[in-house]
Amino acid sequence: MPDPTGRHEGRYFVGGQPTDLIRDGGVEALDPLGKQQLESSGDESSSATTPPASRRRVWLSVAAATAILLVVGAAVGAFVYVNRDQTTVDDRYLTALRQDGFSGEFNSDANAVAHGKSVCRQLEEGGPQQGMPADEVAVQYFCPQFVEGFHVLETATITGSFTLNDEDANAYSSAIEVDGSSCTGSGGYSDVDSGTPVTVKNGKGETLTTTYLEEGKGGRYMCTFGFTFEITEGQDRYVVSVGRRGELSYSFEELRAGGVALSLG
Repeated sequence: MPDPTGRHEGRYFVGGQPTDLIRDGGVEALDPLGKQQLESSGDESSSATTPPASRRRVWLSVAAATAILLVVGAAVGAFVYVNRDQTTVDDRYLTALRQDGFSGEFNSDANAVAHGKSVCRQLEEGGPQQGMPADEVAVQYFCPQFVEGFHVLETATITGSFTLNDEDANAYSSAIEVDGSSCTGSGGYSDVDSGTPVTVKNGKGETLTTTYLEEGKGGRYMCTFGFTFEITEGQDRYVVSVGRRGELSYSFEELRAGGVALSLG
């Protein structure tokens, strides 16, 4: 075939590759320099065409990686969206109890949930719309239709006194025994002393709380014992008794406003 270098009339090729065998007319000879020129020209052409192909492969790889990242990102986003709020009402109620400081009122999460749902069942059955602060949390999550009319019951610390009087005190028959600044009941009143139980019941006779008389203070004619107790509103009456010395009935408002002042003798 013709010599691509133009140096000779023709050049022989084997397998598409130039050789150094040339032809001019009918004369054959060797031309290694022309062969080298052709081989060099072929290498430059190959080198010139390789980078575009390589760049295409790089771009294809980048595009494929980007597509994979987009698909994975979309899948993760869809999963997060679908599962964005999988917490149950029970979980949110327990979290609210902990945040409000009421979780310690229950010995377990299961007990807290059972109590909360019980509060709502009673309201749905027509029970009074009132309860403790923890009950209000239960209403907010388990039966919010009762939130507006729900009344949180108030707890009050009540201060009381029990005074033993002896207007006719004498050395032979005294109702009060004095020891320094302390005093106790004596004779027929010996049951009145520090440690004598003070019981508070509701109108049904159910015991709400029990406390005890403190140390008596006073003298021969009057000995006063203090005591305190906590009650929660919601009962029809609060009946207070000291030992076996009778009882008096109060409303929650009366106890909160004036406490208890009992006297004997």
